[in-house]
Amino acid sequence: MRNLKLLVIAALWLGLSAPLVAVETSFWQVGSFEDFLQGTLTSVSLSKDGELTLAPQASAIFSPDENLALSLAGDRHENIYVGTGHGGKVFRVDSKGHGSLFFTAPEPDIFALAVGPDGALYVGSSPEGKIYRVLSDGKSKVFYEPKTKYIWALTFDRDGRLYAGTGDQGKILRVDKDGKGDVFYDTKQTHVMCLTLDHQGNLLAGTVPNGLIYRFTPQGKAFVIYQAELPEIHALATDAQGRVYAAALGGAGGKGSQEMFGPAGMPAHAPTAVTTVTVTASTGGEDDLPEASPPAQTAPPANNRNQTPSFNRALTPGVPFPVPKLPQGKGSLIEIQPDYSAETLWTSNAESIFGLAVRGDDVLFSTDSNGRIFDLSPSPDGERLTLLTETREALATRLWLDGKDLYAATTNVAKLFRLGNRPSHEGTYESSVKDTKFISHWGTLAWRGEDPPETSIQFFTRSGNTDRPDQTWSDWAGPYRDSSGDAITSPPARYIQWKAVFHGSGDAAPMLDDVTVAYLNENLPPQIRSLNVSAGGERTGPTGSSPVPSTYPGMAVGVVAGVTTSFGTPSAGNPPAKVPITFTWQADDPNGDQLTYALYVKAADENQWHLLKDKMHQTNYQIEPDNIADGKYVARLVASDEDSNPPATARKTDLVSAPFWVDNTPPAVRPRAQQVNGSEAVVHFDAEDATSPLRSAEVSTDDGDWHDVNSDDGIVDSRHEAFTVKTAKLAPGEHVVTLRVYDTAGNAGLGKAIVNVAARTNASR
Repeated sequence: MRNLKLLVIAALWLGLSAPLVAVETSFWQVGSFEDFLQGTLTSVSLSKDGELTLAPQASAIFSPDENLALSLAGDRHENIYVGTGHGGKVFRVDSKGHGSLFFTAPEPDIFALAVGPDGALYVGSSPEGKIYRVLSDGKSKVFYEPKTKYIWALTFDRDGRLYAGTGDQGKILRVDKDGKGDVFYDTKQTHVMCLTLDHQGNLLAGTVPNGLIYRFTPQGKAFVIYQAELPEIHALATDAQGRVYAAALGGAGGKGSQEMFGPAGMPAHAPTAVTTVTVTASTGGEDDLPEASPPAQTAPPANNRNQTPSFNRALTPGVPFPVPKLPQGKGSLIEIQPDYSAETLWTSNAESIFGLAVRGDDVLFSTDSNGRIFDLSPSPDGERLTLLTETREALATRLWLDGKDLYAATTNVAKLFRLGNRPSHEGTYESSVKDTKFISHWGTLAWRGEDPPETSIQFFTRSGNTDRPDQTWSDWAGPYRDSSGDAITSPPARYIQWKAVFHGSGDAAPMLDDVTVAYLNENLPPQIRSLNVSAGGERTGPTGSSPVPSTYPGMAVGVVAGVTTSFGTPSAGNPPAKVPITFTWQADDPNGDQLTYALYVKAADENQWHLLKDKMHQTNYQIEPDNIADGKYVARLVASDEDSNPPATARKTDLVSAPFWVDNTPPAVRPRAQQVNGSEAVVHFDAEDATSPLRSAEVSTDDGDWHDVNSDDGIVDSRHEAFTVKTAKLAPGEHVVTLRVYDTAGNAGLGKAIVNVAARTNASR
């Protein structure tokens, strides 16, 4: 079905445009859970199967002027209490969303709240805090002073006794109705982070740093029912069947859970990380994590008693509260059966779980990635995971169920959200930005899903040439409604983004399975990186670079696109033989098209280019030097993608080489003067080449061995040179002195002088 839809989209696009060969239509498809997770959800839910639909009605019903909402509790009158930090304040929010300050503690952080059987609110403050009893009219008093640093959790048992989970000595305190308390159990852990009761009335506790879950009988008999691979058990919840659900987390580096808030002066924002979410039926080990996930962390040693749980931050007096920097830690949701068998229902290598609640057979949990709230529900095919909503805050710290309504507290900006159980009337999903790499023309937007009667999904697109949408981007174009494909009207650009607007009716809501955008990259011209001409010598690259040895001796010139070029330097050693003129080049095509080449030359005194060879696919070409008249030339290379594109869209690029010389004529060598002094001769030669500089010279006497000779100015490097040859002592008679001179092209010219050495007379003897 999916392949059939792609064929339909391709046919629609091809009907709108001319047939293409190399720059083919591309398709951007978004349809998996991981794909959709990269976008932005507003009142839209996402299932693990990759289906988008309207989320339960959600709204921020209260926002105090605070950064941190750290604890939640509700009473029988439908009031919700929100404990905050770092001002030590507790707010009460009624069923209509009206909130007001209810209580302020002298201590800065309120990590624990519980409503007692007497209807009073019990508040645990930190650090070095106390447990306060606050009546409905706001009157308060110290109920119990535990003499401990942190109070992390409070809960009441069936007999009305209050239990407190504390740190940093890891003790559980029990306080009776009269405010008298003592140590119920010393876990020997650093912190007791969470407390709850199971369906039989036993107390459950989660700890740091060894990730232990304890079960206590009312008499105080302890039994560890589970040890997590992550260092912190942050939240616990139970259901009517006796199952226990645990939220385990740990920061990067295996140090247990990192501090949730760093010291003052920290960066305002933590780096964004891609979240990986998996649903698995295992113990959540490293092998169950995706390959692309960061390296797994290891649990800390049992004797490490310096672990600090996620909500801990030392107060810095007089320093303004910084924006939270949240750790990118691991998180797991664990289910423990009454027989203590356990399986990991959810795990993430970059997202930590904080809030936890059970509603019927569904498990609800919240995380530190955009304040996400998930619903894990049973299904015939296994657990079904749904991302219910994103609060768009840094962290959803706590969840609280009040009847059918779910409440969530957030941090970064402290807010109280309420989620109902009916779908929203409208929601929006905004995709990630697609980088098509080049300027692109847009085809169709097609989608697959369901839209029951009186519901609909509308799509919009926008495009731009910056990697993030800004004021330079086009406005949203649309709406597009045809699921089989509507032509996108956004202007051509490199980047594109789409959004879907969901409209529901009553309890009915549309569902989106996947979206496909067709686009066509603009055909870009080829790029010629370099063009080198070798007529001998050493091949040279751009000016300032070291010469690169050439396959062909003699002179070489090169040109690199956009860079100044230089001529080669003559090589030392024996005179070279004549070699072909060789053209070599490097070129590529941004679109990956196959390239063809045409090579032209022209002399310095000519106006028209002369074709040497076209329709070439190789990147080199040779000609014999005697096929071209002597002179100064330049070469021109034309690269074309015409074999891969229709004529109307084919592109060409050319590059002209640095000048080079063709020289088939040897230098002229003439004796200019000579003189004989006794038995020694001195011969003066002139050597001249019409085209290229002279390169070397050698002399021979009477057809003997050849010996190198320099010009009179000390270096053979110009088209005209003078040479003075002095012979050794010669025997009387006629002798031939021959000078052989080479030009840069390897041509050799010879000149000779005949000298006569007179016989010595008796007088001279």
